[in-house]
Amino acid sequence: MSISIGKKGEQIVKKGEKIYYKIKPELEKKYDLGYYVTIEVDTGKFFVGKTSIEALHKAKKAFPRKQFFLAQVGRVAGLLYESIFRQRK
Repeated sequence: MSISIGKKGEQIVKKGEKIYYKIKPELEKKYDLGYYVTIEVDTGKFFVGKTSIEALHKAKKAFPRKQFFLAQVGRVAGLLYESIFRQRK
């Protein structure tokens, strides 16, 4: 099965990976492997949680309408997260 994330999604993943590898040494010193980090790629701000839900919740609180790059500390793979629970005006 193949999932297409589109051009914007690909850009978020590329930026997110670049930021993740820059902050990876700091994350691995400060947090146990297996924690999750959510990165807002336009600002470089990141949020860490014991679970992916916790990390995403922190990020969505700070940036309610953004897409994020999500990775597990100590892992190579990351993914794009886009909220399906958009706030409506």
